[in-house]
Amino acid sequence: MLYKPGICNIGKNEIRKRYALGASGFILTAILFYLLYVYNFSTLWFVVLVFPMYLGFEGLYQGYFHFCAGFGMSGRYDFRGTRNEQGRVKNKKQHMQDLVRSMWIHVYSVWSAVFVTIVIVFLQVIFF
Repeated sequence: MLYKPGICNIGKNEIRKRYALGASGFILTAILFYLLYVYNFSTLWFVVLVFPMYLGFEGLYQGYFHFCAGFGMSGRYDFRGTRNEQGRVKNKKQHMQDLVRSMWIHVYSVWSAVFVTIVIVFLQVIFF
């Protein structure tokens, strides 16, 4: 894989790390949901699910798009998955493309987490 501004800034090892981050976020969401449900917390408490769910979607989208938002914002790329193999984006236009992709990944993650949390809270009100 090669660095492509706004398209791809991580390799296979980093992609796996992003998917692991996403899985961790979704697992944490499920555990938190279970605890809130079992201990009969009020429906309003289910809104806190948005935070681990955001983490899940952030990892999922970064892995899917082969693009680390943190690297994009800091002007870096890494295709080996080791800190010594990182490169720097020196071209301002390319860095701007990376910044735009990073912001979109954050926006997708926030809106996805908010939407799914609203659905969960809505279902919680209707069925439980």
